Parts: sequence; C-alpha cells; structure tokens
Amino acid sequence: MNLIENTQENDLSVKIEIWDNTKRAKNLMIIFWILTGLTFIAIISGYFELQLLENVKLGIFPDESEVYANDLRQGIIGIIQTGIYITSIILFLNWFRRAYGNLHRLGISYLKHKESMAVWAWFIPIIVLFRPVQIMNEIWNETQEKIKKFDSTYIIKNGGLIIGLWWALFIISNIIGRYVLRTVFKAETVEQLIEGSQALLLSDFMQIPEALLVILIVFQLSKMETKLAKEVQQAGGNIIYK
Repeated sequence: MNLIENTQENDLSVKIEIWDNTKRAKNLMIIFWILTGLTFIAIISGYFELQLLENVKLGIFPDESEVYANDLRQGIIGIIQTGIYITSIILFLNWFRRAYGNLHRLGISYLKHKESMAVWAWFIPIIVLFRPVQIMNEIWNETQEKIKKFDSTYIIKNGGLIIGLWWALFIISNIIGRYVLRTVFKAETVEQLIEGSQALLLSDFMQIPEALLVILIVFQLSKMETKLAKEVQQAGGNIIYK
C-alpha cells in the first residue's frame, strides 16, 4: 500500500512521503532527561530552603552569609530551570507538529485537525484543556493504523493509559504552578514564605513523573515512526530529512 489513501486504487503515480522525526525525538528526550535531573536538584535545594525557613519560624536565625548562599543557589537553579523548560517546550512543539504533520503527508484524510493545530492548540484558552491530548491520541493511534496497513502482522499497542496519565499530571501541574506564582510573589511573612516553598516543592515533585511520561510516550512513538518510515520506504515512498 504505497499510495495516498484517497488515490490508492486509481492513481498509481502518486507516491507517499514522510518527514524524518528521529532527530527531533532524540533531542526532545535528552532535554527532558536534563530537565528531570535538574528538577531533582531543585527539590533538594528547595528542601534546604524550607528547613531554613522552618528554623526562622522557630526563632533560629541563620547568619547573613547562609541567607545569601541560599538565595543565590535558588536563583541560579531557577534561571537554569526556566531556560531548560522553555527549550523543552520549543523542542516538544517541533516534534509534536511533525509527528502530526506526517499523518497528513501520508494522506490520512479523516484527521480531525490541521497540522498547525498541533501547535496552536497549546495557546488557545479552554481548547488547551483537551485538544492537545486529542491530537496526541490521534498520533498514537493513526501512526499504528498506518503501519498495520503496510504490515498486517503488526500488533497495535494501546496508549490510552499512559497518555491519559500524562495529561492528568500536566493539568494538575499547571494548576499547582499557577498557585505557586500567586503565593511566592505575594509572600511577606515567614508563614507565607514557608507556604510558597512547600508549593514550589510540590510543583517540582509533580514535574518529575510528568517528564518521565513524556519521555516514555516520545520513545514509544519514535519507534512507531521509525517502523512506519521503513514501511513507507519499502513501499516506494520517500523519507525526507529536514
């Protein structure tokens, strides 16, 4: 089956193509491993800050150098985390759009959204709550359905559980993140600083399983895309490296 779906039986001159997504998947997994490691460091650093604040609450005041070192450490970690996080978003969107775009390039005519929606869905209020996970499910399912049309022996894997869990963690993590922003910047008393520090620790804890699930999903989908690319090539289609 080496023709675009809508013309498979009528126009034998039409070939299909797929854009290689391997490098993007690899870079994405690397950045999420880095983000996970950095989050572990942030949790340890945040715990030390929380202990310092708890001591202040009990009347045990640290010296000025200890406070300075804590603030400097937390500031540096925060800046690096922000940079890595922004990078991870860019890499994820590039990978996500190409994975969805490949389904369009393979001639699957019944996809629910345009390729560009794989990016815009993350920035539109309300829609961001459900559209990205719908597209992720489409990528997971339709990539395998296409493989199945080339190779009837291929066994389709159900991704509903890990995708659903990833999305639930994403929503919860974002809710906590919003709470952290409101709490940290309005904190004035020691009790409020402790509350903000606890919320920040919880946010970091949530990011670890979320990041690991992203790595797992991308790893599994990358294997599927590699399998599909080989089938496309064997059927006379083209793999575009760009």
